[in-house]
Amino acid sequence: MNKVIDLSTFKNKQLPKNTRENHEKGGDLTELLKKATILRQEIEELKETVVITDFAGLRRIFETRLSAIILKTKNIEVDFFLCGSYIASLLAEIGNNVPESWFAIDYLFKNAKSNNPNDLKRGANVCFLICSVFPKRSQIRCMKYKDYQALGRGLYYNYYGQTGKAIAYFMSKQFQPMVEITKECLRELK
Repeated sequence: MNKVIDLSTFKNKQLPKNTRENHEKGGDLTELLKKATILRQEIEELKETVVITDFAGLRRIFETRLSAIILKTKNIEVDFFLCGSYIASLLAEIGNNVPESWFAIDYLFKNAKSNNPNDLKRGANVCFLICSVFPKRSQIRCMKYKDYQALGRGLYYNYYGQTGKAIAYFMSKQFQPMVEITKECLRELK
């Protein structure tokens, strides 16, 4: 028999309304645009030769491609650039740290037992990877692709609720657009 998890124990924090707090937590849009422009210029260099010597180099390639796509699609908002940077790190780390489970619900159960918010983050990351990189994995078990979308958004939001980390709020808010941007990034790398 499965256990019922009481989600009412999760803290429900609101995104800070004060612009100064948003600046401190989310970054400055001007700085992010400058960084995206520099990364976009590096694409030409990357097209010539792509030599990956470490995961930092791989992260840089992902971040460059994601920033270029964000600029191309005119999603010029702080949250998109921060999510792009987060996703670049996530994609680079997957080569080094494979998730302990590809069943996202396992992380929800683990969080219910340990009350460790990092379990929510890991579960949300798995949902994001399944939706953006490994969509065929969404056909395993009874869950469907849309279930992973909803669960991923919810896990990121609950992680934000427990930790107050703005990137989790942004990932929950921009989950599906960032999935599409990541898919396009991976198509361009082929």
